[in-house]
Amino acid sequence: MSLPALQPAPDSAPAPAIERRSPARGRPRLQADNLTAYFGTTPAIREVSVDLRDREVTAVIGPSGCGKSTFLRCLNRLHETVPLARADGRVLLDGRNIYASGVNPIEVRKHIGMVFQRPTPFPTMTIRDNVAAGLRVVGKSLNRADTDDVVERALTRTALWDEVKDRLKTSAVALSGGQQQRLCIARALATDPEVLLLDEPTASLDPLSAQKVEELVYELRKDMTLVIVTHNMQQAARVSDVTAFFLLGELVEVAPTKTLFTTPTDQRTEAYITGRFG
Repeated sequence: MSLPALQPAPDSAPAPAIERRSPARGRPRLQADNLTAYFGTTPAIREVSVDLRDREVTAVIGPSGCGKSTFLRCLNRLHETVPLARADGRVLLDGRNIYASGVNPIEVRKHIGMVFQRPTPFPTMTIRDNVAAGLRVVGKSLNRADTDDVVERALTRTALWDEVKDRLKTSAVALSGGQQQRLCIARALATDPEVLLLDEPTASLDPLSAQKVEELVYELRKDMTLVIVTHNMQQAARVSDVTAFFLLGELVEVAPTKTLFTTPTDQRTEAYITGRFG
């Protein structure tokens, strides 16, 4: 079932499929509105409201356990896959509430992809089939030639094609850690999402591999919205246009990255970025 259009009042009848819109830098693409997420009865994030804009990278920073990853997982409805987890409030994709009644989470994930902290290639699949697996997950059926085109395009976008084009039929686990992470990004890109969520994508990588992923993030911002959770404030400063600071489940401050790192408005933000805690 497709995403229903946002209505002034609740409406149980779903609208036609969401239309892919041309990027317009600075226009809100994904919006959290009074978003609260729970594990059982315990809130992990509370009343978060923030706009994530087209063709911009938003970095999410904060100490461990502050709700960064929970926030990210709420943005494409992965949070609710955890037993007893739920979310209140709204997340709007191009004005449509992805939490509205009748919305299929799988449909949401066609538009909002996600990459996790540790590379997760499917060990029994070849490099080609790992990328193509993204298409199957979202129920997109293509013939072999079209699938090969999608695979090549996704691997090219992640600067991996030249490195693996002669061994597409070999196991993905033979790749280096950095290559595996770029493969996972390629798998997410295969569905052509409008938004890509990255949960500490370089945390387990060596510095050179991390640099390649950062360069990739910077390139992808040309035609999509990206949100990256990171513990590395230098990384946030390098790759992001906007930075959001979380603390104890609260969105304390969000601002252009240069502004937040040089002249934060909240004393808690200043204390964190200067190393007084965290």
